[in-house]
Amino acid sequence: MKLIKVEEIEFFYIFPEDDLIKEETILINNLVIPESQNCFNRRMGGYASKQLIETLQNGTDTRLAIFKVNARLATIPLKKEYDAYQTHCLFWTNKDINLKELDQKIKDDSYTDEDFRSAVIAHVQYAFCRHCRNKYIALVCDKEIYMSMYIPKHIPLSDNYYKKIDMIKTIRCPNCNEFIGLFVLRFFDKVEDGN
Repeated sequence: MKLIKVEEIEFFYIFPEDDLIKEETILINNLVIPESQNCFNRRMGGYASKQLIETLQNGTDTRLAIFKVNARLATIPLKKEYDAYQTHCLFWTNKDINLKELDQKIKDDSYTDEDFRSAVIAHVQYAFCRHCRNKYIALVCDKEIYMSMYIPKHIPLSDNYYKKIDMIKTIRCPNCNEFIGLFVLRFFDKVEDGN
């Protein structure tokens, strides 16, 4: 794992050989955050299968990253703020990217913003198709990810979210081929009833 700064966003880049759950635990255990606010810490190791984590961590177009987010305590009049960490997935829309080469560039500190120009920050969530009523585990990009991160105030949200969304080729439901209404980058498993 290595702390890097790309396109003005600082985050921990997870290499394929890293132990994600160990890295998440170390970061989150070092935080001083009230127990009631621990919901802001989004550990991928807590809700995604080991197989899915390995798929995302070793993909030809995906890597995992841990981002610092800001958690505000709404119950305190001064709006006290605490740091929290959330694990998300970097998804490259440019299929010509060689992530093994990028991993080495990051280790050598020779990476640039250009290496990440086509990377979109996404997370794993359920995607429900209202047409055929199927539910899937999917990789999705949404505005909440970009809004909760520490992005410098002089950079408008449009530079970080809307430009990235324009690069996404939204995919349709794998069963009925209808739009789901989310920016789905990839579907994984169909979720059976009762899950």
